[in-house]
Amino acid sequence: MRLALGLFLMLAGAGIMLFGIVQALLQLSSLYQGAIDHPLDQPEGAEMAIRAGMLHWVGIGAIGVVPFLIGLVLFRGEVARRLRRRLQRSASMPTRRGGHDLSHDVPRDASGR
Repeated sequence: MRLALGLFLMLAGAGIMLFGIVQALLQLSSLYQGAIDHPLDQPEGAEMAIRAGMLHWVGIGAIGVVPFLIGLVLFRGEVARRLRRRLQRSASMPTRRGGHDLSHDVPRDASGR
């Protein structure tokens, strides 16, 4: 459950961050596209308006950091917990040599009996 929740939160947070970054870059590209299409037609204060729009979208993208980090902590914690359990199980299992269990070997004396 924690693994799925962590993965969901990471993906949702990454999606929000990606959306904010893309929208901010679209604002910037619209400024440059306008400057290329009509270099002398730039209205006064266009750069400031674009800057405010970019900061707005960057702020929305920054909101995605919180669920992403929470999901990352949940996901990594559950993966580490599962790995630790697997290692503990493998360490507690008897070792095998030659196809038989060593815990059933009978101790022998020096003569081999």
